[in-house]
Amino acid sequence: MSGEVASYIPELASADPAWFGISMVTADGAVYEVGDTRREFTIQSISKPLTYALAQEAIGEEEVRRHVDVEPSGEAFNSITLQPGTGLPLNPMVNAGAIATTSLIEPIGFEKPIDRILHEYSEFAGRHLKVDEEVFNSENETGHRNRAIAYLLKNAGVVDREVEEVVETYFRQCSTLVTCRDLATIAATLASTGVNPVTGERVLREETVRNVLSVMASCGMYDAAGDWLYTVGLPAKSGVAGGIIAVLPGQLGFAVYSPPLDAHGNSVRGIKVCEDLSEVLHLHVMSPSRRPAPPVRAEGSCLDSQSKRFRGPAEQNILAEHGRRARVLQLQGEISFAAGELITGSALERAEHHDFTVLDFRAVRSIDPIDIPIFSHLIESCEEAGGEIAFSDVDRHPLFLEDLGRHREQEGLHPVRTFPDLDLALEWCEQGLIDRYGDLETDPELSLAQHGATLGMSIDEIELLSSHLEHVTFGAGELIYGDEMVEPEEMLLVTAGKISLLARADDGGFQRLATLSAGMTLGEISVIAGTSLAGIPRADTEVKAWALGKGDLEVLRAKDPGLVVTLLENLLRQVAQRAFHLRSMLLD
Repeated sequence: MSGEVASYIPELASADPAWFGISMVTADGAVYEVGDTRREFTIQSISKPLTYALAQEAIGEEEVRRHVDVEPSGEAFNSITLQPGTGLPLNPMVNAGAIATTSLIEPIGFEKPIDRILHEYSEFAGRHLKVDEEVFNSENETGHRNRAIAYLLKNAGVVDREVEEVVETYFRQCSTLVTCRDLATIAATLASTGVNPVTGERVLREETVRNVLSVMASCGMYDAAGDWLYTVGLPAKSGVAGGIIAVLPGQLGFAVYSPPLDAHGNSVRGIKVCEDLSEVLHLHVMSPSRRPAPPVRAEGSCLDSQSKRFRGPAEQNILAEHGRRARVLQLQGEISFAAGELITGSALERAEHHDFTVLDFRAVRSIDPIDIPIFSHLIESCEEAGGEIAFSDVDRHPLFLEDLGRHREQEGLHPVRTFPDLDLALEWCEQGLIDRYGDLETDPELSLAQHGATLGMSIDEIELLSSHLEHVTFGAGELIYGDEMVEPEEMLLVTAGKISLLARADDGGFQRLATLSAGMTLGEISVIAGTSLAGIPRADTEVKAWALGKGDLEVLRAKDPGLVVTLLENLLRQVAQRAFHLRSMLLD
């Protein structure tokens, strides 16, 4: 293997040439890695695009462009050269431009600029990062050329702050410890329009990502940038510690770590791995064989996917007959103008055969503002065809949703119907089909004889059962057994309203596990088997029910064993129906 470990920074010279790691992170957060991917080394010049991004986020693109240009240099990374006429650094990827960029970071909310920079880097990597003090001291003691560059920038009026302060911050950012996996996550965050695909947190605005990737593509590999773009064809950045990151926008980011460098200061193994990956996986951005994933990743109906609301036999029969008239399109990736047109075509295809349509945005990473009138027109076209349309999980894109709402308000159109998740959107579809195609009685409350738990019972058995029941009512929003999962002492035969079983979500709120309706029971397994409930039951609407205590069940068993056998058979039938329903949802 050719190449030499960097020695102009003494602390880097101790790296083992045999260290070698490759890591890849996709836009949906999948991680692939092999080799020394968890070994820490310093980020060095791979910090440059990150600080450039932070500067644009902090003071705006226009102000940053007043201090550093974006022209390829064709020179070494440490060249002491400024642009003729303007006196600006040629681009933020060479040392002169990077030092100028670092000087723009103010410690707003932090003690020092480096603290703010490290916070941003940690957001990119998805974990807390720190500075290698030994490498920093080594760079600080020997970095005379970078000091000369900083004084040149100071003389040109590009840098306003004290040179030593700026240079120290620059040396510290370059001395940030990372792993190959960290770098792949950083690259994937750039690939995912600024959202860290592992943590799900937005780090950068989309326009900042575009600017950073543009400079990386033209300047990231220094005086080898043209050859790199020709052969590998990906925005990239290298560092003299042996790291390289490369970004395939919208799809993935990967990193290679191997300390031996070529004459340009780029990892020899890293270059070769990137060339091979680009060729084998068709990653080159200009490759005609690479096509973006289709914007509609799956299409189904209420026969294929069901909500978490349990329904009685009559409602199930309606959904079985008419479920195909509710359509669900699961979207994915980056929704551009072309993708918006494809989605519109898919949604309106055979629109006259669909009463309800749901567009699910859960796997969408970004939406181009140009699509706002396209989606607004889609809503109108769907309704003109006699259907209704709703969006689920679109609140992941608040700017798009806000702009779409503003557009429709200006056009005098009604707001778009949205749901926080696909489950609730499916329930809306199901209920719409039941209301449209069903002919069900809408009594305010079921009688005990109409309840699913009393099927097959005689009038005398129902009267005996009722003598051991207590009628109870719960207000909308009331937690039926309190705020914790408990072992109830009674089962409820629900005769009116809806009850949802909830689990605590990571954000402190609730997540729906299932919803029960009139004719169903709550707590029967807990009462019979002596176990706690699987969730926290909450009344979604006013709920009316008959309560049967554990002690009363035993009394009934002694009085009329046949009645209890019939009751248990009915309860078992309901449990089996719920289990089948849950199994169907898990298989979706």
